[in-house]
Amino acid sequence: MSLPPAPTDELTAVVFEAVQSLNARRKAALLLDIALVLIENGQYGDKVEKYLEVYLRMPGLAAEDIARAQLARGNARRITAVQLLAKARLDQPSDYQAVAQLDPSNREAQAQLRKDSLIHFMNEPAHRRAPAEIWERIAAYIPRYHLRTWLFVSSFHRQIAQRRIFHTIDLFFGDDQMDNVNKGLDLFSRVKRDRSFAVMVKTLRIHWAYEEGDILDLMLRLFREALPYFTALTEFEWIGYPELRDENVEAVLESHPCLHSLGLIGWHFDAEGVSAFRNLRKFTLRAEDDDGWADMGEVRNVLNSNEKTLKHLCLGAYLKRDHSWDRAFESATIQNLTHLDLVDTRISHFVLARIAHAHNLQSLTLHGTFEEPNSASVVFGSDHIIDGRHTFLPHLEAFRFVLVGHDDDLPLFQNVVQFLRHRPKLRRLDLGNCPWDLVQSILPDLRKLKVLRVRIANLTEANVTSLIDSVPKFVTSLHLSTSVSDRPMEEYAPQFKAFSSLSILHLHSTRCHRPQMSVMSDKEYSVQSDLWIASARSVAFAVPSLDFIGWHGEHFAIVRVDDQLVDLKELPTRRRLDSGTGVDLGGDEAAWLERKDVPIDYEIPGLVHDGR
Repeated sequence: MSLPPAPTDELTAVVFEAVQSLNARRKAALLLDIALVLIENGQYGDKVEKYLEVYLRMPGLAAEDIARAQLARGNARRITAVQLLAKARLDQPSDYQAVAQLDPSNREAQAQLRKDSLIHFMNEPAHRRAPAEIWERIAAYIPRYHLRTWLFVSSFHRQIAQRRIFHTIDLFFGDDQMDNVNKGLDLFSRVKRDRSFAVMVKTLRIHWAYEEGDILDLMLRLFREALPYFTALTEFEWIGYPELRDENVEAVLESHPCLHSLGLIGWHFDAEGVSAFRNLRKFTLRAEDDDGWADMGEVRNVLNSNEKTLKHLCLGAYLKRDHSWDRAFESATIQNLTHLDLVDTRISHFVLARIAHAHNLQSLTLHGTFEEPNSASVVFGSDHIIDGRHTFLPHLEAFRFVLVGHDDDLPLFQNVVQFLRHRPKLRRLDLGNCPWDLVQSILPDLRKLKVLRVRIANLTEANVTSLIDSVPKFVTSLHLSTSVSDRPMEEYAPQFKAFSSLSILHLHSTRCHRPQMSVMSDKEYSVQSDLWIASARSVAFAVPSLDFIGWHGEHFAIVRVDDQLVDLKELPTRRRLDSGTGVDLGGDEAAWLERKDVPIDYEIPGLVHDGR
């Protein structure tokens, strides 16, 4: 047996030396972990096969570990075989056709071409009639709520569904529902004992709601013990209170130094040392004010430390407090961003000027108040089209412009609308309280628009008709809000059948709220609640393409039994300090439309909050 090559750098040498010091049992466990991670990442091959073969020859292995290794190897072999077979079936005809063109008399090539190797019999299982990649692609377009049915179809479909369902995990600790706490602790236990499950979790969001005390200390210790077992984690968010502090920053940094995305959402910014992270692609900070343990200059340090990789920045502050992001926006990293979200915050002229020079931006959210609205109007009005290309944010594909306190600033809205004209790349649009006539004037130009949030103050039949006529027919996500409607909003729903690809429709009136038990008798509450759900169900029935509906601030998943029977499954309402992603609504486009942190919700519960 040949000796391994000598280490070529200090890190490799130290790791090599550390592995040599392990006993045989721990070496075997390490070998299995590496093999499972490689399989999960699609890197199965001869090397992984050798790792598992050596592992399985080790004496004294636990039956559970042997079963896990054999199951992983069996699944990897089967998936690889399916992929190779699919490739052979696709490539084989072209190879034989090439031979036939070079030598038409070649009998072997002619014989193979006459065989139909792509015929599949209907009695074969569905997963054998299409490559695994096709099923993975199909699963990517199915909302997680509906994807759960795949768990009961077959083991093949179950594995695909599990990888998508457990890709993102939300855990809640400290709220009033002990079931959530128990579920979180159960998940920590499962991650520790089941490595194949742990590698499915790519995004972990933990919501905290604890005061200082022994219970908090215990929960934080359990969190730190479980954190290293999330071996495939690429995104992490800490939401609520207590906020992420230095000792927990060190724990996350030690176990996952190569995170791609880090989010800190709470009342204060306490995460001292967070700039030690490198290679971040997304950074989120939402804090009520700047009197936390960490200096606000740390935000700029994070940007500077990740200048080459950071592409998505989300910053939010409490709008009612004076707050400035000027220092952070001095960083050269701003020019490299492709996605920028300023949420529930004051926006200075310096910040807006820096945004104007961030030419790589593809997505921009501006939610809050301009310190100098007249200057902001001038910035948007300075956009020109030269040789068919905008001078201000030429690559823009998503734009959210939701202002607080500027509803009467018509010149500002006019310049923003002018800035958006003739942008065929724009796919997502939310102009907040911008007057409807201005929004309508640009919609025909936005030929690739797929996501639209619009407000029509006085909703009429004519307005709904003009909206439907102005929006591209392949739009997938639509949110329509109003203050006054001539008719109940559900009566307008049949007109939205014009959008055959519409997957989520949210009809929202600021004057409509779910019946409250505290202000009516039990009988009246029951009757009014039934009417409320029946109205929402009528919208789902009227638009057959819908998978989800929004109904005056609430969300429902649609379950269609047949053409005549439609059921609604209520989804969780927003929570205080809710994260931007929130409940799964079928994809990124719906998540962008129904974003839950615009604005940040510090005080108001979900059903009372009107979303603006």
